[in-house]
Amino acid sequence: MTDRTIRKYIDRLNNGKACESIFTRQISKTVDVAKVWHEQPKMTDDIIGNFNSYCFFFIKDESNKYVGAVLDMYQDLHWYIVPKSRKKGYLTIALQESILPYLFCNDRQSQIITISRNLIGEKNYLNSKKVALKVGFKAINEAETEFELKQNEYNWENEKLEEKNSEPNSDRFKELRKRAFYAYKILYKISDELFMIANDDKELKEVAEEVKKYTWRIEDIEWGK
Repeated sequence: MTDRTIRKYIDRLNNGKACESIFTRQISKTVDVAKVWHEQPKMTDDIIGNFNSYCFFFIKDESNKYVGAVLDMYQDLHWYIVPKSRKKGYLTIALQESILPYLFCNDRQSQIITISRNLIGEKNYLNSKKVALKVGFKAINEAETEFELKQNEYNWENEKLEEKNSEPNSDRFKELRKRAFYAYKILYKISDELFMIANDDKELKEVAEEVKKYTWRIEDIEWGK
């Protein structure tokens, strides 16, 4: 993923235009974890075997404005800070206080990062390497392009996790219930057609009925039941 794309996500959050593509949850006062959808699902989408949304950490400054992001690719982390907010410690603090603790608290035993001179240039390489070493990463190859931080070597004195659910929005919960019911109707319709074609839907109708239940389970989530 390019820095330009990540910058678009940051701008979208700051402009309040991310409600359908970026879903955030606070893990500290300066960091939100997020699920990011690069594209909205469409009826014309091709069938693919594997599909995942992107996992991000978005970093905020003192005024609660988003100034950076860390893409979690599991085997690697890719970070980006908007130019005007660089060299102010936002990335280092976010990694130390919440991003790395969050990853390690979710059963990640170690984290690898790759920093390549060829991809980002000498200046950015040195800046990223400085951040990596400061938060505890150690070079694991001679070229110093791969770095690792193990869970049992992380300095937990820096941890400041402060997880907080987003404020509930009744209109949004209503919309999500409608979408769950729509998904139920679509699956039910597919089941009917399969029965007419092959007299067998491989228990899809039972799956549809389970999906229908989420119309009310979402309401339970809204009211904290």
